Amino acid sequence: MAKSNGGVLSRSLEAWRTPARMRLAVRGFLALAVLLAVTITATSATLLYNAATVLRDEAEGAATHLAELLSASFAEMGEISLANVARTLDATLDGQMIAQARIAAHLVDAAEQAGFDPPRVIRILEDITANTVLDEFWITNEAGFSYLTNVRDDRGELIPFQFDPDPAVQPQASKFYVLLAAPPGGDDFITQPAQVREIDQEVYKYVGVGGVDRRRIVQIGNALVFGEQEILTNVYTSQRADVSAVIEGILGQHMAVQATIVDRFVSAAEAAEWSAAEIDERLARIVSTTAIGEIRVVDGNGEPVYSSVAATDPSAGDEVPYFHDYGALLDGSEPLLEHASAPRVSDGAVYKYVAVAAADGSRLSQVGIPIESSAGNLLYSVYQREADVLVRSRNLEALWVVNLEGDVTAAAPRAELAAPGAAGAASAFGGRVEAVMSRALEQGRVVSASALSLLAPEDRGIWVASPLINTGGIPIGGLAISVSLDDIALTVQGEALNTTLIAFALLGLTAFAAAWGTRWLTHPIEVIADAARQVEAGNQPEDEDMEEVLRRQDEIGSLARVFTAMTVQVFNREEQLEMLVSERTRDLEESNHNLRVAKEAMEQDLEMAKVVQAALVREGTVEMGVFSACARMTPAQRVGGDFVDVTEPAPGRRCLVVGDVSGKGVAAALFMAASQAAIKAAFAEYDGIDAVTSAANDRVCRQNPMGLFVTAILAVVDPEAGAIEYVCAGHDPAYLIGADDVCRSLPATGGLAMGVLEEFPYASRRQVLQPGETLFLYTDGLTDAVNGGGELFGKDRLEAALVGTAGRTPSEVVHHAWHEIGTFSAGMPAADDMTCLVLRRQ
Repeated sequence: MAKSNGGVLSRSLEAWRTPARMRLAVRGFLALAVLLAVTITATSATLLYNAATVLRDEAEGAATHLAELLSASFAEMGEISLANVARTLDATLDGQMIAQARIAAHLVDAAEQAGFDPPRVIRILEDITANTVLDEFWITNEAGFSYLTNVRDDRGELIPFQFDPDPAVQPQASKFYVLLAAPPGGDDFITQPAQVREIDQEVYKYVGVGGVDRRRIVQIGNALVFGEQEILTNVYTSQRADVSAVIEGILGQHMAVQATIVDRFVSAAEAAEWSAAEIDERLARIVSTTAIGEIRVVDGNGEPVYSSVAATDPSAGDEVPYFHDYGALLDGSEPLLEHASAPRVSDGAVYKYVAVAAADGSRLSQVGIPIESSAGNLLYSVYQREADVLVRSRNLEALWVVNLEGDVTAAAPRAELAAPGAAGAASAFGGRVEAVMSRALEQGRVVSASALSLLAPEDRGIWVASPLINTGGIPIGGLAISVSLDDIALTVQGEALNTTLIAFALLGLTAFAAAWGTRWLTHPIEVIADAARQVEAGNQPEDEDMEEVLRRQDEIGSLARVFTAMTVQVFNREEQLEMLVSERTRDLEESNHNLRVAKEAMEQDLEMAKVVQAALVREGTVEMGVFSACARMTPAQRVGGDFVDVTEPAPGRRCLVVGDVSGKGVAAALFMAASQAAIKAAFAEYDGIDAVTSAANDRVCRQNPMGLFVTAILAVVDPEAGAIEYVCAGHDPAYLIGADDVCRSLPATGGLAMGVLEEFPYASRRQVLQPGETLFLYTDGLTDAVNGGGELFGKDRLEAALVGTAGRTPSEVVHHAWHEIGTFSAGMPAADDMTCLVLRRQ
């Protein structure tokens, strides 16, 4: 009977050894591969499409809002108002005052070579300021002492002034000290925006250049009297009803300053017995390093005496433009004559000219400035400069401004400023840009279009157009911007590549799993077949291979157990008892094995949690304009409850977070992840840091089943103002390390820890960081570190450790703090998670 059953089993097992096993493996592999390929392709394509659509729509919304803001700003530029003129005045005066300072540097060189003593040079400077809108000269020696100046005190004495390089001593004047290091004759300059002066609270604009003969500072100053509206009352506005006339009036006044200084320079150069060629070369050098286009000095008959044109092109004609209008200058009835910007007869280039006469009427000094706008409208030049600044900031790919006739009046980037091989924006005006501009002008509203092609870069971008409407509701033109979507396309392409790599990896795992699965199914049957053949031969089957099969809980395991029971019946009762003992032993071994497997699984889960938490925490160095930040977190256990992040919820908006969850371990780590997600979501929805903290607190309260809480400092960085706005939610205040190494606590805001009370109102504070100041944010894990004697590191030791770190980078400050704490604790285990974030204004 046993032999007969064994024969049946043998034939059955021979059937299992046919190629059906291979067919089963192939079928399993193909089924899993097709299922995974379809699932991954469909899921990935859907997710990538949705992500690309969301990113494109968000970018288009931001571009539309930006176009609305820019159109309002550009429309306002054309309105004549004190605030508007003041806003554009700095851009207008920078180039003109640089030219004035440059000519003054040559004037001082010529005067000193002519043997003029300082009092005589000062009289020349005073004569210039008395007859022009220029107010101050400050001309120094190599040590930075202004021995040549026209500024006097109430008693009529010249005011001595020493330039100091320390910003703490001279916050404004110290910026010009670097000019002393410039080589003589270079084109270095420093411009300073109009601002309230340190000494008397008056609004002044200063510009400085280096010396042409030796290392020195040549600084000029111009007072801007806003209260009396001197900016508006000293200019004409009869020919145009926009700010162009105001700007042209200001330009004419400062060109008169340039012509006056040129006249004094020529007189000093003649006294120094310079040749005409040398004077021409100096005038040409002034033109090549300033905004001036040409300088001419002629006698009373219009014959050229000196000219910048002659030095650069001796064969060119030197006819003085508008000389026929200068009779009033020659007879002394007019101090200067100014001509509105207009195309030149010789080449059609738009120029503005101003001429002044020498005191004795023997000659005229004329200055010509090129106007960028082909229409001769200085407002369009302001538009062009503003467009250049906006495009250089890299927030925009291109910007266009058109008038009501659809003619482009400003376009950036210009061809000479575009990337190598790229055309300027003016030549690219067409296609989608022109289409959206036409629709915007026709409909009187903002119009946008977008395309996100992953394969064709030329068919990728956002184009937005908006009409320019003045304060009277009258359209005056249109504005269009182009925003690149290359970053979004690269992100989507990268995700697609990652998805493809993951798909191939999963297919490889599928092949391995199919082969292993087939082996897992067929091997136990082979073991049972071998045992059956041994029983058929009258031998005791070997138990080693059968042990694994007997542990299975499926049908194959049941078959093996039935076979084992049948074998026991064949053999004697003693063997049956030994088999029962062996089974119990195997059960114990299986339990121990399961315990080891469970322990290893727990260890792997904790290690994976540590990796995930490390991915959630933002560590390392981050550059934010004038700020540099470095963050570091060291958990007390494998996972911790601290978190630190430097995030950018929107372009140009940087946010800092340092938080500490109550407790430690896995629960604290999970609550940390939920808290960090709540804070990031709040940053994405709200602007004010107090509103962000309140919204994050509400989310944490609603997702807090274990009654935990989190203390945190949340801050928003303003790189342009060099400031942060922050909220302390139950957290220890940060330390502010001054440039003088003084360490003090940042004022607290008095808020509760998040997760304690819903709808709690948080207050914020603003702190301006001066250059060289450092902000140190930390959790109590640093101060709770203990040494072998049980002493806490404490705040006093932390403050002492931070003293002397003012000149270090953020990463050096972090490493220094960790080194001090490690030295103090001397190998003791960490009492709590240690986290810090260092922010330094460069």
